[in-house]
Amino acid sequence: MVIRCYEQFFVSLITFSITVTGVLINIIVLLAIKKSKSMSGAFGIITKNQAVCNIIMCLIFLLVNFPLQLSSFPPLIAHSHYFGTAIMSVYEISNLSHFLISFNRFCLLYMPHYYERVFSNSKTVLWRNMLWLSSIIFCVYFYEIIDCNFSYNPPSWTFEFKTTELCNQVSWYMDFIFNTTVMIVTLFVNLLTAKKGRRKSRRLINAAGLQLSKVQLRREWNFVKQTFFQGLSMILSQFSYYVVAPVISDHYPILLFFVATLWAFMHAAEGGIILASNQELRSVYKKSELIPELLRIILASNKELRSVFKKMSTVAPG
Repeated sequence: MVIRCYEQFFVSLITFSITVTGVLINIIVLLAIKKSKSMSGAFGIITKNQAVCNIIMCLIFLLVNFPLQLSSFPPLIAHSHYFGTAIMSVYEISNLSHFLISFNRFCLLYMPHYYERVFSNSKTVLWRNMLWLSSIIFCVYFYEIIDCNFSYNPPSWTFEFKTTELCNQVSWYMDFIFNTTVMIVTLFVNLLTAKKGRRKSRRLINAAGLQLSKVQLRREWNFVKQTFFQGLSMILSQFSYYVVAPVISDHYPILLFFVATLWAFMHAAEGGIILASNQELRSVYKKSELIPELLRIILASNKELRSVFKKMSTVAPG
């Protein structure tokens, strides 16, 4: 496959645009959760964990994948499997966090008397830490110890599993089958939760009046939208890597790259899904507050921009 300069440029542009947008959107989600009083419980802790996973995924692709797309650096490529293991760890944590947040809502509606025992703030932090520890151990064992590396492949401009019979089996069963099962179970739990929430809202109409029911219905519908679109996006991206990408011809390298990397790019979109589905998070920000907050974060990490803004502030008008 002959790589043309414009193809390399567009692939790099796609990676840069999506990952930078993903980092910024998920930072907005983190700041909104921090400011929102209603997100101080278990739901907020798990949602914050999802946003952190999304940021880490986007940063790895921005700081590792993007530079390698612009110019090959053999020492970094040779050690890229360590970043690949980190990517897979974050991916597992994110998928299990989706299940945890669905199970959280399920317990709230089906087992309210046991909810505080299972999802107190301290217990939720414990579950979160267990997800991180178990996922990291799982991925280090399968992708490092047994030498089934997930590393950067220059011809495809993205991360791929090592092409061996063992790696094919590991990636199929430990990644595709396992994660797809988790996603399907998560969607099933979401459907049960949505059904229970609908019945509960109907009872509120009779017991407390229409206005209270509207508030409850809106919150339940927001939850259903968030979990449904998150689950659907992850399942589609999972199938795109294992089912769609292998049948795309090498004559369409940009399309092949995008489809094969869609599972990672979906982490950038998740921040937007969370914001779009949660009116409470959107209402945290006023327009006048959001822009200065983002500028402060960007300037804090960029000395050159700080110096430019400092010079601009010293110039007298007129």
